[in-house]
Amino acid sequence: MISKLRIGIVCHPSIGGSGLVATQLGIGLAKLGHEVHFIASKRPFKLANEYKNVFFHEVDEVNYPLFDGPLHTYSLTAKIIEVAEEHALDLVHAHYSIPHSLCAHLASNISQHSFPVMTTIHGTDVTIVGQDKAIKRLNTYSMNQCALLTTVSDFQRDYILQEFDIRQPISVVHNFIDSVDFTPDLVDINLRRTLAEDDEKILMHVSNFRPLKNTHTVVKAFSQLQCDSKTKLVLVGSGPDIEKTKLQCQQLGIAERVCFLGSVTKVERFIANADCLIQPSFRESFCMVILEAMSCGVPTVSSNVDGIPEVVDNGKTGYMYPAEDAQSMASAIEHIFSDPAIQQALGQAGRRRAINEFNTDVKIDQYIDCYHHAIALHQQNATAC
Repeated sequence: MISKLRIGIVCHPSIGGSGLVATQLGIGLAKLGHEVHFIASKRPFKLANEYKNVFFHEVDEVNYPLFDGPLHTYSLTAKIIEVAEEHALDLVHAHYSIPHSLCAHLASNISQHSFPVMTTIHGTDVTIVGQDKAIKRLNTYSMNQCALLTTVSDFQRDYILQEFDIRQPISVVHNFIDSVDFTPDLVDINLRRTLAEDDEKILMHVSNFRPLKNTHTVVKAFSQLQCDSKTKLVLVGSGPDIEKTKLQCQQLGIAERVCFLGSVTKVERFIANADCLIQPSFRESFCMVILEAMSCGVPTVSSNVDGIPEVVDNGKTGYMYPAEDAQSMASAIEHIFSDPAIQQALGQAGRRRAINEFNTDVKIDQYIDCYHHAIALHQQNATAC
């Protein structure tokens, strides 16, 4: 068995759960002595620092006058080939099947250096993008070509097997959190005072403000709060529903109590200063931001859809309800805000669960086991041929 691996990681560099997990995985692998090569259109947002054994390879977009946009899939495929051959990669780990896994498979067929492809399905690559009739066939092909296929929740595994004709088992490796980075120790009174007054409770929502995140219910639940405590709604992130959300706040007469923070790179600094996090998404394969809040000791109120029940211990670390049940969510928030002891107990339980159930070291070890298994399968197939 290979002791130290040379691993290529193909991921989205933008702010989001899959990019965060892929980056933290790569950093964790490098700390164990493995050589990690990130391949993306730009430097992943959480890879701001230099790390030993970590290398970043930027995909150079190819533009051609006959086409309206850059030929990203071909550029990505070419870069994977280049990195695999130059650095003799043992494996390429694609985060998302479309286009990353498909490009990695094409690269493996073209490259003079043989390597297996392992793919992690994070969610929207099968629940949204993957449901397009034409793309679905590509998605199915891509997943079936993998030496090994993983996903981030039991829900997501069952969904894939139900919706796609997959001819191999799917391993579940839940997402993980660095409890040193996401910690209650980040509570900062000076930062908090930029968001709310000292006597105000902070209800926070973090998302890309797309329809699936259900920001409408966030605002509706906040507007229905009837607790004695003064409250402030802090919205973190940006996206297409921002203007619609601002209009809703104005129509409900709560605009002066809502802070639109915009996109931030160190979201943990802000989450740790919240009193409660609300995430009423319509779809979530896992929901990293809930886990981030738990690790920071912040109670959560969320929807009960898809993979969220695998993250939240209902009634112990937070509360879950149907996605559009704004009134029940408002009541739960009032309950949390009504007593500091309740808020503290929920937060501490969430912190313990994050550390015990979604431990970085344990999950990285699971991925390493998957890598060795994928490499062994690839070598067996090569021998058989």
